Amino acid sequence: MSSSSPSVQLQPPPAPTTTRHPTGPVPFLEYPSPNSTSSSTNSNTTTKPKRYLLFFISGNPGLIDYYTPFFTHLRSLLNELESKSASSSPGQQPITFHIYGQNLIGFSDSDHQPFVPGSPDTEPFVLEEQISHLYDSLISLNESKGPFDEIILAGHSVGSFLSLEILHRSLSSSQPSPSLPITTALLLFPTIHQMHLSPSGLHLSRIRSIPFLNNYAHVLAKSVVDFVPRFALRWITRKVLGMSEHGSEVTTRFLQSRDGIWQAIHLGKDEMGVIRDGEGRWGWWASPTSTSPAAFEQSNANADEEVVAKEIETVEEDWERVQVDAQIRQEHEEQAPRREGQEGTKKPKFFLYFGQNDHWVADQYRDEFIERRKRDGHTGKEGGTKIVIDEDRIPHAFCINHSEQVAEKVRVWIGEVVEG
Repeated sequence: MSSSSPSVQLQPPPAPTTTRHPTGPVPFLEYPSPNSTSSSTNSNTTTKPKRYLLFFISGNPGLIDYYTPFFTHLRSLLNELESKSASSSPGQQPITFHIYGQNLIGFSDSDHQPFVPGSPDTEPFVLEEQISHLYDSLISLNESKGPFDEIILAGHSVGSFLSLEILHRSLSSSQPSPSLPITTALLLFPTIHQMHLSPSGLHLSRIRSIPFLNNYAHVLAKSVVDFVPRFALRWITRKVLGMSEHGSEVTTRFLQSRDGIWQAIHLGKDEMGVIRDGEGRWGWWASPTSTSPAAFEQSNANADEEVVAKEIETVEEDWERVQVDAQIRQEHEEQAPRREGQEGTKKPKFFLYFGQNDHWVADQYRDEFIERRKRDGHTGKEGGTKIVIDEDRIPHAFCINHSEQVAEKVRVWIGEVVEG
């Protein structure tokens, strides 16, 4: 696979001079617990429930409405888990789950001014801006609807990369104490390493290597779509592409939006340039022999040395540093009372669900990543990482036709999180 990578060194789109923020409301989906105000009745004393927040980050296209069937089914499954905890043995703390997800910015025409070509400051949003906005949204949500006892990040596709970036940012925060109790990352069909070398990544990179298409692909795509009436788009997405009724409706709305296609293509170009070896981006990935992007590409063509994803290892190192800092603070702040029921900060757990022959994931690097985690003792319950490769032929875009299947799998993982 490495020998077929484009010869042209492609960079992500130019970054804006400042981090931009949405100028209008960002669409979201929220499913509070029906038991959010309940307490345990199993004993003579009132036990407040342990509150979990499931903060979900979508893939690209970043329309959260794609995940409505997934959220709806997961909500019903978590209701059962809550009821089971409420009726368990006396003295056991009940649990509640709050589910939340929002659009990636730029995918709703109402959350920004119309994009204008020619300047990074007026073109669609890039990954760094998505990370910044999601991180701020998570802090705001924890303050307005929390505080939550534990936060579970869940991401699909590029949302997995964004989840790890948010966890890394939280652990690297300069705040006196961690403000976000993130304990778990559920990564579904994750695109977290060498995305440009995946089958679809190679196709997109070839398009980007042609200057005209690199600059005007979104214009051509939008021009074609604008000639197709809505009923025809619905028919194509339903009958030709085989989408569910719900998936067809959301996709048609996305295609007919003013800026959605441009935002999706622009963000995808940024993904190809950023989600690779990580040169110049916090050192999350490392080549064993080089520090320059050009040399790294050369090593891909020749090397049999191992090049693997480092982002989870970095998060774990962040966590170890946080524990040392917390111990030092505790020694100097013995007067600070602990919140009732508060425990020490948990080491983050990672659950990864990889697709079989996922066209957005380079199998070679996926397999190297899995082998590294196993060899270094990071898999299994004690290691903190659970990795599953799909055996049910669920496609990368599971939210189109396989939401219930994936929700069932996520429910099992959340049960493991609760059990500790």
